[in-house]
Amino acid sequence: MKIVKELAEHECYYDNAVTGRSTLTEIDLDDDSVTVDFRAIIGTQFVGGNVPEKFESLMEILHLGKFSSAPNGGFINFYSIRSRNHENYILFSGVNEVSNSHYIVTVHKVLIAI
Repeated sequence: MKIVKELAEHECYYDNAVTGRSTLTEIDLDDDSVTVDFRAIIGTQFVGGNVPEKFESLMEILHLGKFSSAPNGGFINFYSIRSRNHENYILFSGVNEVSNSHYIVTVHKVLIAI
């Protein structure tokens, strides 16, 4: 895996308590892009994303420990996503439940298999 993009703290985030905001956003990746569906990421928060078979190896690649949290303080989430150019990427994000059913999701990095 290789990190293809690192995002600033508030560059790509979603707060489900803010009404009227779309659950979808685009991340530009040089000559490609991915559409992030924050609702789908929230739906996988309790299992760490949609790539459970790669979870441990991704933790090692990013030098995260067993009890680490994401940089935003939330639960670590690795979410596999396909780009506009049909490349497979993995989003490293944090899903922070700040109160009952109030989530703030922050995408921290985009990775690709090399």
